[in-house]
Amino acid sequence: MDQRLFHAAWSGDVDRLLKEVEANPTILHTIALEGGENPLHIACLAGHLNFAATVVQLRQQFSWELNRNGFSPLHIAAACGHGEIVKELLKVDLGLCLIEGKERKIPLHLAVIKGNVEVVRELLSSRLNSIECATALGETSLHLAVKNSQFKVFQVLTQHLKQVNREDLLNYKDFHGNTILHLAVSRKQYEVVELLLNGLVISKEKMELNSLNMSGLTPLDMLLMFQSEAGDREIGEILIQSGALKAENSQSRAHVQEERSNHHDTRVHEHTRSPAKKMVDYFKYDNLNDSPSKVRNTLLVIVILITAATYQPALSPPGGTW
Repeated sequence: MDQRLFHAAWSGDVDRLLKEVEANPTILHTIALEGGENPLHIACLAGHLNFAATVVQLRQQFSWELNRNGFSPLHIAAACGHGEIVKELLKVDLGLCLIEGKERKIPLHLAVIKGNVEVVRELLSSRLNSIECATALGETSLHLAVKNSQFKVFQVLTQHLKQVNREDLLNYKDFHGNTILHLAVSRKQYEVVELLLNGLVISKEKMELNSLNMSGLTPLDMLLMFQSEAGDREIGEILIQSGALKAENSQSRAHVQEERSNHHDTRVHEHTRSPAKKMVDYFKYDNLNDSPSKVRNTLLVIVILITAATYQPALSPPGGTW
């Protein structure tokens, strides 16, 4: 980019911008061909509202361009917390909310990471489905809020979920299989855990309390794995009171329920079979559960019993013979 335009954008000098454009009407088009930073990127970074609005009037296409770091002007304004510039850019097109930058992050993701609450509210109100967008690592805005310890932003996001009836996103997993609860527990964020499990944001029936991540761990396993002195007991208590289980116990409970179901089905099946069929099935060889040695031993016992039964009348005839 021309250094004169760069300095004008960085200082917010609108008069200088207009003079440069008047002297060379193609100067903004030339910047577009160069790629990389444009004056709107710089103005959004520096926070100059009037300069940004003037650039948008002169060349609206700048609003959609990504710089060398993979961020649009709206990404930059959202990350820096320049709410008025965010509003000005949204006048161009609300679709700018969904433009994907580096690692498929949208402007909302950067606002969440930086904890810019008012910008988050503005972006959510402008494009309702932006909260559903995930990064290249499968992280929603909720994951990013927890990972970056932005509890106030997390509250705003959960309130929005209730308004749009998308509480199910609280059970969404990233590419490592971690839910919001996994992350909150591993980072010892008691406020987030309590908010998720008090039943005010999402009903306890809908909250997947014992979901397994890619490592086969439940949130309670995460607590036991990442032990520290801060908040372990309090978080552990609220998890257990809510019904949290370790992975082994969760799987055992599921196995018991499956066994009970199978046992019930077996009893029903047994009741409908004939006595002859039951006898045949009783003596049928099971190649999964019966080993060859077990079968051989069983057959040997049967042969001995048959042999004994055969010779018994000869040795002890009825009525007795001396």
